[in-house]
Amino acid sequence: MKKTKFYIKIRPTISFILIALISSVIVVTLSLNYYFSKELAFSATKEKFDQISQKVEQKVKETDKRNNDIISIFELYKASEETALKNKRHPLLPLLTTTLNNNPYIYALYVGNKNGNFYEVINLEISKKLEEKYKKQKDERWLIIKIYEEEGKRVQYEEFLNKNLEQVRSIKKEAIYNPSLRPWFLEALKNNDIIKTKPYMYINLEAKGITYAKAIKNSNSVFGIDISLESINNFLSNQVDSKSQLFLFKNTQELIASINYSFKKNENPNLFPYKEILKVLNKQKVLKENIIKIDNIEYFLYFSKIDSKYSEKEDLVILTPIENIMYSFTKKIYYSFFITIVILTFTIPLIWYSTKILVNPIHKLAKENEKIINRNFEKVENINTNIKELHELSNSLVNMSNSLKEYENKQKELMDSFIKLLANAIDAKSKYTGGHCERVPILTMLLAKKASECKEGIFKEFELKNEEEKRELSVAAWLHDCGKITTPEYVVDKATKLETIYNRIHEIRTRFEVIHRDITIKMYENILNGANETKEKQKAKLEQEELIKEFEAIAKANIGSEFMTDEDIEKIKEISKRTWIRNFDNTIGLSNEEKQRLVSIQTPKIENLLSDKLEHLIKRDPSQTKEYDKYNFKIEVPEYLYNLGEIYNLTIKKGTLNTEERFKINEHMAMTIIMLEQLPFPEGLKKVPEYAGAHHETLIGTGYPRKLTKEQMSIPARIMAVADIFEALTASDRPYKDAKTLSESIKILSFMAKDKHIDEDIFKLFLTSGAYKEYALKYLKKEQIDEVDISKYI
Repeated sequence: MKKTKFYIKIRPTISFILIALISSVIVVTLSLNYYFSKELAFSATKEKFDQISQKVEQKVKETDKRNNDIISIFELYKASEETALKNKRHPLLPLLTTTLNNNPYIYALYVGNKNGNFYEVINLEISKKLEEKYKKQKDERWLIIKIYEEEGKRVQYEEFLNKNLEQVRSIKKEAIYNPSLRPWFLEALKNNDIIKTKPYMYINLEAKGITYAKAIKNSNSVFGIDISLESINNFLSNQVDSKSQLFLFKNTQELIASINYSFKKNENPNLFPYKEILKVLNKQKVLKENIIKIDNIEYFLYFSKIDSKYSEKEDLVILTPIENIMYSFTKKIYYSFFITIVILTFTIPLIWYSTKILVNPIHKLAKENEKIINRNFEKVENINTNIKELHELSNSLVNMSNSLKEYENKQKELMDSFIKLLANAIDAKSKYTGGHCERVPILTMLLAKKASECKEGIFKEFELKNEEEKRELSVAAWLHDCGKITTPEYVVDKATKLETIYNRIHEIRTRFEVIHRDITIKMYENILNGANETKEKQKAKLEQEELIKEFEAIAKANIGSEFMTDEDIEKIKEISKRTWIRNFDNTIGLSNEEKQRLVSIQTPKIENLLSDKLEHLIKRDPSQTKEYDKYNFKIEVPEYLYNLGEIYNLTIKKGTLNTEERFKINEHMAMTIIMLEQLPFPEGLKKVPEYAGAHHETLIGTGYPRKLTKEQMSIPARIMAVADIFEALTASDRPYKDAKTLSESIKILSFMAKDKHIDEDIFKLFLTSGAYKEYALKYLKKEQIDEVDISKYI
């Protein structure tokens, strides 16, 4: 049987294949178009809502900052705590009304007292409801409410003022309101900072508002600001379209504002739709991510945290129907269906070729732009393209890179100059410590370089990878003692025990001179009264010789170069019991501070030769140390700021510094940390406070100010500790010691390493790498440089 063959026509087959191919392309294109349009729509919506979130956050921050600034300014005025009576005008009234006039969102400024007195200035033009309630007359601009006690009764006196602050009318009635019972008053008294209340209903405005308040220091009064949330609602309403719903929550479930949403009957506005939103955010099981279904309508959900340093975090929620997002894109997709058939048939080859010559240089430009983002300015190059616009864009990127590099270098140069200027200023404060802030960075970077080169032990993984990390450590080293700018020079340079701004040994010498003269006078009086001249002169001579020895003992103790024994201390105390007669008034010619400390005693007065008086005790302001807990400092703070007692200082066992002065010097580390942690360092300098703030810590938690241990300190911080100590040991012209030789300094470092005061591995690297020699040859005096047998220590 003859087989039947099937034949096909080439043209229809190819046509069919082309039609099928084009149709497939169209279907895929439209599907992808819909998919990417949806993604684009969602992305564009999210980007739009991100911008709204930023605007809202900026608005919240601006509002918080403005109100905090207003309270801070009024806090400076002592008159802010006053609650004026009926016939007395508040001294700050013009300032209060000007503040309200310049800040139309503020409903009222007021001050309340613990005794129930109250003074409030209200902006009558903030709300129509407010005008209606108080039956505002044409010329009335401000309402003043005063609550005070009059003839045993609490009275509320209301004054209506015009724009010139002239009274138009007044109302007097029994006072019901008591500020001292209000939540804002009670909360403010419990806090040292400005408080911001939860939203609550203002009866006068029939609208919600928020109160900012702060207790006025050293008073029973609280200053407050009431703001209407209507201004926030108005701001929010301009951010979204009529089909989108916007909610601003505080403290997770407290509604501050809502736009385009009408709550149903018996529905709690503080709980809905937040509970549904939390379900999406926490479980992610409702439809798809970022999509929520309410009343059978699918919504795109946007959620953002609004952060402000002046208040608790607030939540921004935006709901917009999916249909609303996709409407314009869906319409365009249907329309493009017909256009695509024609366009794809003729443009696929052209698109392929065009995109090739366009996309390749764009990809290259993107890579060059990535270099700029990563600040690799020197690696940015021109790309090879014949497209004029892309060629010009490439040139622009290169020029921009060069400009950014130059600007960054100038900024670094300026910042480094300021840092060195500060360090040099600290060094210049004292001739004894001059150059310390300059030499510590040199030694720190030298030792860090050796640590980077060493690939053994704890340094195996350590490396300063780039110039940015090296600069970070260098900046930290330059600023390691920046807190010394707060340390008085006379404490840093205290060369004798009695030294303050001057050496008080001269006062004591004068007293000895007085007693010496009194002995001579007494001798001649006895001779005139018939006593034996020879015996009297011999007696006076012996007494004066003993007096001279006693002064020499005090003068020797004042030097502080030797350790004082208990016997030496008792001798000083015994000498102090000598008396002399003061005839002159010691309360005149003094500063106010001295007068406050002085206990006045009538003259003539017999006084001890040396004494510790109340006037020698300078009290410490408790507020100065409150921040120590905030920064986790673990230091014992002396009761007094300074103790100038003569016996107290002369009996210091070792050195010239007493407990208060030693604390004042050590306090420079706390001040260094406080100063540096307040600076907004860029990302490449974030570790500066850590490196600079730990060079007086030990490895066993006995250092200061945070009592850190080895595990809590990075290698750069431990390196700086070694550099700081070695520089101090080898420095010359310190008031309390002579410059030590190289071998003496290394020996002391070895003891400190053994006692875990410094890192033993870093100490050994300091020796084996030869860093100690390199530094010594450049910065030590020739007479200091002697032989060091490092085999004894490694």
